[in-house]
Amino acid sequence: MPDLDVIVAPALAPDDLIGLELHFLDAIATRQTAPVLLIYASPGRSISIGRYHAFGGAPERDGINVIRRLTGGRVVGAGNGWLGLALILPTRTALLKEDTAPAKKLNNLKPEQIMNRYARGLLTGMRALGIDCFYPGRDAITVEQREIAMCTFETDASGAMLFEAAIAHNRGMEELVHDLERIDPDGALSCRMYDAASATKVVRELARDVSFDELAGAIASGYRSSLGPTRRRELTAIESAQADHRGQRGGLDISNWIHPPVAGASPTLRNRIASQLGAIEAAVVLKADGAIEAVRLSGDFIANSPAVAELESELCGRPLDLASVSHAVAKTFGDNENNNSNFFLGAGELSNLVRLIAGVN
Repeated sequence: MPDLDVIVAPALAPDDLIGLELHFLDAIATRQTAPVLLIYASPGRSISIGRYHAFGGAPERDGINVIRRLTGGRVVGAGNGWLGLALILPTRTALLKEDTAPAKKLNNLKPEQIMNRYARGLLTGMRALGIDCFYPGRDAITVEQREIAMCTFETDASGAMLFEAAIAHNRGMEELVHDLERIDPDGALSCRMYDAASATKVVRELARDVSFDELAGAIASGYRSSLGPTRRRELTAIESAQADHRGQRGGLDISNWIHPPVAGASPTLRNRIASQLGAIEAAVVLKADGAIEAVRLSGDFIANSPAVAELESELCGRPLDLASVSHAVAKTFGDNENNNSNFFLGAGELSNLVRLIAGVN
């Protein structure tokens, strides 16, 4: 029996993508549907922002659209010229084989190890095409240190996992930088400068045109090699209806339901640090007595959304000092045998997250 259903969608609207992912997370968590690998392309020229980016600009400008993901991470390209991948599983170790790591240790894999395991199918597929790419860590897949794809993941309250990757097919991060300047002239979204020495794309590496079907087929084969038997199928009528229904909430103009701005009064403090993936900001509202009323984290980081909400809630009512903030962060993300499902990638050591929130340089 196949371990994984593969669905290929060459023209999937961004809102339908959000709707499908939400539907699959629910249906796969409850075992109504087998795990799914969705390989897709979307029409239009787009910028994909992460779950935690604070962006209040226009959702469209000069023909460029801004779409928001369910996962965190950096700003990446989307739409024409990019191939997207979404792997949805009931747990974050669901398809990992015992020969990858002893079964009793699978649940203790660090988040960067999870990324490594689920990027392997993509690496295998790209290498089969002749692209000698690697996952060196964090969120990037590279060819001779040039970024060709980026990956990220989310686990919801049920434990279901969404692993996503954006692959530069015939547009790359060099083009994204220019699109970002047009859609976000105020610089609310951080992004490093890319050129031919730091970014690449599939067509450049192969020195030829590559069709969507060829690239999608190679990636699907790569995941069959790394995760086990697959079954190619189409979307069902119910899945298409769910994509349309649930995706109606996915537009940028109303997507603050994913990660709403800080409630109540304007933030008393805004603290910002350079991070491993870009920048992270903490907006803090203080009560008259100096206690924390609300906190909102934003920026370039990868974390499971229930844990981010838990931390923000845990901080409320505490004094804004290193000891109190450290206790809340350790309680939420501490690395121990009883709490290994929460993760926060991008800040480096958790002490950096503590110092960010507390406003200590």
